[in-house]
Amino acid sequence: MSRRSDRCVAWAIFAFVALVYSLTMCRTIYTGDDGDFETAMATGGICHPTGYPLFVLLGRAALFVFAPIFHEPAGRVNFLTALFGAGAVGLFVRFLAALAIPRGVCIAASLLLAFAPTLWQQSLSCEVYSLTALFLSGTLYLTARLERGDNLLRPLAFVYGLSLTNNLMMALLLPGFVAVVWKRIGWKPVLASAPYFLFPLALYFYLPLAANLSHSPVLWGDPGVPGRFFAHASGAQYQPLMFSQPLAEWPLRLWRYFKHSLIPEFSLGAIWLVVPGCLALWKERRAMLALTVWIFFVDVIYATNYSIVDIYVYYIPSYLCVAFWIAAGCETVGKTAKRRLRALLWPLAVLTVLFPVIVMSLHLAATDKSAAFLEEDYGKNILRSAPQNAVILTRSSVTFTLWYFKWVRGERPDVAVLDVGLLEGTVGAGDFWYLSQSRRQWPSLPSPTGLTHDQIVSGSYLRSVIGEAFRAGRPVIYVGDDLLDQREVQAGQPSLYERLKPFRRTAWGVAQRLFPSDRAPSDAALLSENAAYWESATARGVYDRALERTDPLQRYILHRYFVAHKETGLLAQRLGNRDLARQHLVAAGLIEGDAEIRAALTKLHQPE
Repeated sequence: MSRRSDRCVAWAIFAFVALVYSLTMCRTIYTGDDGDFETAMATGGICHPTGYPLFVLLGRAALFVFAPIFHEPAGRVNFLTALFGAGAVGLFVRFLAALAIPRGVCIAASLLLAFAPTLWQQSLSCEVYSLTALFLSGTLYLTARLERGDNLLRPLAFVYGLSLTNNLMMALLLPGFVAVVWKRIGWKPVLASAPYFLFPLALYFYLPLAANLSHSPVLWGDPGVPGRFFAHASGAQYQPLMFSQPLAEWPLRLWRYFKHSLIPEFSLGAIWLVVPGCLALWKERRAMLALTVWIFFVDVIYATNYSIVDIYVYYIPSYLCVAFWIAAGCETVGKTAKRRLRALLWPLAVLTVLFPVIVMSLHLAATDKSAAFLEEDYGKNILRSAPQNAVILTRSSVTFTLWYFKWVRGERPDVAVLDVGLLEGTVGAGDFWYLSQSRRQWPSLPSPTGLTHDQIVSGSYLRSVIGEAFRAGRPVIYVGDDLLDQREVQAGQPSLYERLKPFRRTAWGVAQRLFPSDRAPSDAALLSENAAYWESATARGVYDRALERTDPLQRYILHRYFVAHKETGLLAQRLGNRDLARQHLVAAGLIEGDAEIRAALTKLHQPE
């Protein structure tokens, strides 16, 4: 391809992918870290480690730039991440074209990458991984151009340095790029380009500046001094999760990656091309093969040894490498067909074009987030049921969603939102940044003075917080993660369920309300209020999908609806309100199967 046609094809692919991503992106807040990012963006704050200064600043700009297009602030940032994802695909086209891969193969491989589920999904809501993919595609493209003889070392160094201000995982891939460039042009130009690499890292100064100057309610870690800054920017709090699993289990985790992640991502119909692709690259483009093999194995080894729920998103760099190998394999098979099997040339060409379209149609229903309102409705239902001046105790990512409603959309400024895990974890470690920030919304929040670490983690401090709320006349709402509570109880660990036993917990809309054990209202009064909350609740998507088909990050939400309906239904049954009991038990059964619910419904169907 000529340079000009390279650009035209890449821009056309970018425009098409951006259109699909924008049509399928989430229109509002989504589950996970979205609310944390968006609150930091809107208020000039600091999000969770590593701070992600570039992503936060770009998102803050998007809140203003895209305001005429999207009324919902979250929708503006989601659109930005969709553009990042589409940009990653467009630059992937340029990368393949720089290696002289045929145009049709470039288009097919880029669309295969675009509509494989992980990159597509991560481009539809507020997350950093589509920007990471954009940087990786860009650095691969610049490296391929440099390998071809173009003088692009300084832009490459600058872009790579800038990528580290978004996601530090790019640092793990750096030795592979340095080795390729070093071999191509020698060590002196590499060392001379160091200032261009280091200059973008100055963006990390955003963290201490915000910590000292911003009035944002979200200033994670308070990194205003050197020790806190380095701990936050390096993600020190997550390091215990890295390489924490038994080494003997690693082959099983690796097998799961290939079976449950890589093969579903591209299907066996495309993955078999990796073998002829790598063989061809070994003969003709050995440097780029070595670089992508390095990226692949570093990424997979790192991700399979990092113990977090959403680890599947960390595999995106490996998928980008596999898409490159598939492109090389498709090129090789096409050349062979052209020389020896001319009758197969046209069928192969048609299949090459149609295969990405087939992949897109197969993943569309499961990936599309344009009607994903589960998180928004969950947050709204919690706030609707919260009495005036309530203290809302949370233990899940809904904390970030409530931050978004409270500080970005300005809803329910009267309530105080406290994350139990953050509060106990920080004060238990002798770190009081979260306590100080929480006092901005609840000035009389008690201090853990005099309590030992063991007393704090065993619930003494949490019980004092709840007791202070009761003394101040503030209602206490608890929004937990029932699945996590169950796992802790089953494992014999001290669970939050045990720590809240001194109080009466009762269903309260989709959440629960805590009462002093000696001052709780009657069951009849609680049921009446609960019924009123459910009448005003909005729960789009809760009852029309199976729990197993839902995003893993959202399963705890559906389980919370299930538990809330079950508790309300069983309470109504005990009080003789058969119609209300049947209504809630049927709703619970639509979300999740349960023997107790089936038995209760069978009893309700029997004549009185």
